[in-house]
Amino acid sequence: MFDKNYKSAMDHITVDRETHDKILDKIILKEELRDRKNPAIPWRVAFACVACIAIVLGIIFVPRDSFKPLVKDNTSSTQTLKVSKSYDEIYKLIKPKKDYSFWNGFGVTDDEAIIYEEEIEYAEGDSDGVVSAPSSTNGSSTNAKPGGSSGKDTSANLGDESDKGDFSNTTEQVEGVSEADIVKTDGKHIYYIKGTTFSIFSAEGEASKLLSKTELSREYTTDYGDMFLKGDRAIILQPDHYNKAKSSVLILIYDISDPKNPKQIAQVCQDGIYNSARMVGDYMYLISNCHINVYEIDKDDPTTFVPTTEVNDVCKPVPADSIYRYEQENYNSQYTVIGSYNYKDGAMCDTASLLGGTDNIYCSQGNIILADTQYNDTSDDTESYVAEKTVVSRLAIKTGTIEYKTSGEVDGTLENQFFIDEYNDYFRFVTTATVTTQVKQKFDNSEHEIISYSRNTTARLTVLDSELKKVGEITNLAKGERVYSVRFMGDTAYFVTFRQTDPLFSADLSDPTNPKILGELKIPGFSEYMYPYGDGLLLGFGMDADENTGRTRDLKLSMFNITDPANVTEQDKNIIDGYSYSPALNNHKAMLVHKDKNLIGFAATDDYSNGKYIIFKYTDEGFVKAATLTIESDYKYAMDDVRGLFVGDAFYIVSKNALQVFDINTFLQIAKIG
Repeated sequence: MFDKNYKSAMDHITVDRETHDKILDKIILKEELRDRKNPAIPWRVAFACVACIAIVLGIIFVPRDSFKPLVKDNTSSTQTLKVSKSYDEIYKLIKPKKDYSFWNGFGVTDDEAIIYEEEIEYAEGDSDGVVSAPSSTNGSSTNAKPGGSSGKDTSANLGDESDKGDFSNTTEQVEGVSEADIVKTDGKHIYYIKGTTFSIFSAEGEASKLLSKTELSREYTTDYGDMFLKGDRAIILQPDHYNKAKSSVLILIYDISDPKNPKQIAQVCQDGIYNSARMVGDYMYLISNCHINVYEIDKDDPTTFVPTTEVNDVCKPVPADSIYRYEQENYNSQYTVIGSYNYKDGAMCDTASLLGGTDNIYCSQGNIILADTQYNDTSDDTESYVAEKTVVSRLAIKTGTIEYKTSGEVDGTLENQFFIDEYNDYFRFVTTATVTTQVKQKFDNSEHEIISYSRNTTARLTVLDSELKKVGEITNLAKGERVYSVRFMGDTAYFVTFRQTDPLFSADLSDPTNPKILGELKIPGFSEYMYPYGDGLLLGFGMDADENTGRTRDLKLSMFNITDPANVTEQDKNIIDGYSYSPALNNHKAMLVHKDKNLIGFAATDDYSNGKYIIFKYTDEGFVKAATLTIESDYKYAMDDVRGLFVGDAFYIVSKNALQVFDINTFLQIAKIG
């Protein structure tokens, strides 16, 4: 979390964490300035002192897991946010309380800046020393599950939700809520984004061909990210853009009615670093985290201290009465920005912003949940406690409108979007609750203090009502472990924790005020993601592990029988010998799961140089490997650019280097383009 917030605050300049800490250690800061610093600093200094003491005394107690620093501003209690009355009110909230000279927007005084100049070697950049910020990633790398109040599974498809045909669709979380990806298909064509190139192929099996290759705008831009496909429009996202020297998300809308000649018809910019996006009906909802340099703001120009959106070169600040905040005196100058745009022409429909950041988001057809990790710090003369919590806010969405409703909180942290679910007007969360304790001890024969750390984790399931008030919870599960994956299926939740073995918990949520654990299955390894696979079956994809040490080994598929949620069994498993990595471990969109076609597909690598696409089927005899296909890709150590999909009787592997076409029955290659 420190790296994430630090990089964002530094905006255009990449500075390593060690150098910054070294600078802070050299300077005696005034008390008021220290209040503005990262509260993790005292912990790091204390830890450094412990290391020094250990050399003399040879005594130190350090947890196996690294200590997680405190980085977020903390509110005394969760409350419904207040709408801002005016830009002047917002300006007073975020303006600096002291007139310090700051360097590049981060909390550094003039004296510190001198040391920076002495100790930092500038990266290559322009004459002003400004270089590109590190690429942002979407915090929602994740799993798939049936979503929303429908409880229906949508984990198997690729393309526009409105078109149902004999082709696969992007693995998504909630039915009727589309997620962006690098590959889309409408059953007739395949659309692919890589770098700054937008390619369109015909999907005609052996006769497939490249129809067009469009070079996208490169101005102030690196690689493009994902896209949506809707009717005759492709909505392309560039998450790492710079607009008027500010970090922003660029959206390009292309008319693809003639796939041989796609035409750009709109360009949209939204301030902030890309978090996530969803499409519901005709509207795309874009969520970004926007940092403001509070030492370069102008009271008379709201665009300097309020997030902006820009459609076809028309720039507008988020309206003051669409900005929500807690009742507190100051903020860390970060906004969460939510904008809705019509897919046809990029026209802005609505916008809202919350003062404060967002880590994960969940979106149903009627609500967006924003989740932000925060920390409670309490201490006395001998002990300090740090407890993690997640503040959640609900915004109602309908035909492009965005309306903030309420905020609440749950104990612990969320790994990704799939740890959140909406069902029958209740919101369910599975979290890893962590409490880190620092204890100071003195011994009679020494004047030195010994500082020991302990970190305790448990799993927790919490149910909130529509006002985000807690109505039920299960606590103190799986002590010493963290939650790896979650799958909500109507009135039942399944979640996996891991330390050495993989406990798969099942929970009954039929009474939201009294959730109950139904069963617990312990097996070696863990599942990163879980996917429904027909009636009474749940597919797990993750890693095998040593039962005694917990050390991970090879990729693993598990098929769980959940006919009786109180007695879940592992019906079959397949350890994929020699393959230790897959991009599907980190991104649910890289996994193809299609029950009707009986296909389970993902890219994998053995030694980070031999990339394969592996396809399984599931039969009465268990998992059967249907194919191991060689991938035409330069990036076999990661393969994040690889997707597998099918259209009719043809199976396609899309990568940066080629579109490979296989017969779906024999998996013999029948064509290759590129």
